[in-house]
Amino acid sequence: MSGQYSQFNQQQTTLKTHSSGLKAKQIRVALVQLLAPDTDYHTRLLASRRLARYGPDALPLILQTLSAHEEITEPEWPWWPPQYEHCSRLLLHLSQKAALPLEALLQHPAIETPPGPVLWISVIEAAELQGEPRYEALFREGLNTPWTTVRYAAALALVTRARNVTLDRATIQALYTHQHPEEAFPVRLTTAYALLNSREYAGLGTLLQLLHPHTPPEVRKASLFLLATEMPLNLSINQREQLAISLIQSLYDTDMELALQAAHALSMISPPSVLPPLSEMLRSPRPRLQLVALTALEEITRKDTMRRMIRSYSLPTEIQRLLKSPVDEVRRQAAYTLAACGGEYVKAVFGTIMLHPEHPAYVEAIEGMRLLHGALRASNRRHIVRWLLGPLQQHDEHIQVTALDSLAYLLYLARNQGKKKALQDISQLITQNPVILELLNDPSAWVRQRTLELLGMLWNPHAMFITPHAQILRLLLNDPDSGVRACAAFVCGHIGARWAIPALIQALLDHDEHVAQTAFHSLCQLTSTDDPLFNAVVHELSYLGPSESGEPHSLMVAAQEHLKQTQRTRKRP
Repeated sequence: MSGQYSQFNQQQTTLKTHSSGLKAKQIRVALVQLLAPDTDYHTRLLASRRLARYGPDALPLILQTLSAHEEITEPEWPWWPPQYEHCSRLLLHLSQKAALPLEALLQHPAIETPPGPVLWISVIEAAELQGEPRYEALFREGLNTPWTTVRYAAALALVTRARNVTLDRATIQALYTHQHPEEAFPVRLTTAYALLNSREYAGLGTLLQLLHPHTPPEVRKASLFLLATEMPLNLSINQREQLAISLIQSLYDTDMELALQAAHALSMISPPSVLPPLSEMLRSPRPRLQLVALTALEEITRKDTMRRMIRSYSLPTEIQRLLKSPVDEVRRQAAYTLAACGGEYVKAVFGTIMLHPEHPAYVEAIEGMRLLHGALRASNRRHIVRWLLGPLQQHDEHIQVTALDSLAYLLYLARNQGKKKALQDISQLITQNPVILELLNDPSAWVRQRTLELLGMLWNPHAMFITPHAQILRLLLNDPDSGVRACAAFVCGHIGARWAIPALIQALLDHDEHVAQTAFHSLCQLTSTDDPLFNAVVHELSYLGPSESGEPHSLMVAAQEHLKQTQRTRKRP
């Protein structure tokens, strides 16, 4: 018997050893999938979940593997390796299950050598997910590691922390030690960002140094992005002037994206000293410089004081000359910038151009007038609407659509800003002009559709406009363009046109599926299944067969969903 027990125990030990070996093999396979650079997101997620299910027993092998893995440097900065998102969440889960603080994972007995970069970053990002104050010391320690990626991860964690709380003085001193030129650009940039979030303006000096032309383009773009989005508000006059000088130099950069980012950053500080250099750029024969200067001036006009100074410097006169530029983009930006400047001079410029359709910037002026500063004021809106109604009589599709879009934008602004008087005046001026109804018969489907959209914006409960019922119904049922028919169906629902219900029911038979769907949604807006006729229509649609492609008919799906929603609503107390 004793021999049988001994044999049984030996078999059990063999099974446990085999099971343990199989488990370790499965863990290693999952870790390979987790850490491989070419693993897709879904597979990496499944691998991390599989490892999490093994629980704390798998922690030693996971820590050993992460610590021994070489530094991950692909993809290159500013991109970040995707492995860390899953590694960090995995370590956070396992540390909580094992009741271990995250910093203890770096000194785990399973790790015989100092922890490697992948483990370091995974622990840092896991600690960042928790956001507890005690981990600031861990981030500070990460700044002293020999790997660039680890120092960068630690600096990013401190950036996030500095937004919410005041960093310890020891941490700020540690950030200062990474501002020297020998430090890697990503670490130097990020530690400067953390200092800026801590109101340490030495970080601003580092960002300005990184704008030097010899700095790699990606670093300069990142510096400008931070200056444009994270600019401290309480800069001194000298700091603003110093920053403006650096940004104006960046406006001349050959990289257009970088130059436009500098233009945006310049608008955040915009001291008066920037206006003469921008005026000089406007006089440059190079369209690229003209475009950058116009963009910078447009953004600067957001401040009322600077808008008035731009007018006093007579910069609108310089900008007006660019409306005759042979470059379309320059003319368009010049119109936008003039509109942002506003004032009587700009209004006169636009009004004069409206009298001369042959002007090179005729279309650009039509587009720019919708953005004119103060366009909704009583002294401006009547002139602007009359000027925009004029181009509608020209037989040019592009001009007509641009004018219709500008009128629609003015209506949108008036409604969005709650200016009922402006909305009423603009609507009245539009409907009093017979050209609007004539455009419903225009040969261009684009013009007919835009006209319908404009008419749909005019109607509101307080308006007393005569609705062109017959023309809208004709477009809904008989227009040769499906886009126009769908637009007519949408407008009927939008304006609450119950008189259109019979035509909308007929439009459900439209051969274009999009038109039929739009008609159904408009009917749902105008009535309900309490209406016997609509109830019968919905039930009939719910029994439609498959479409020509063999898929369930979209109207059948919509009708069935509508019936289910109605039933749920009725069951609610």
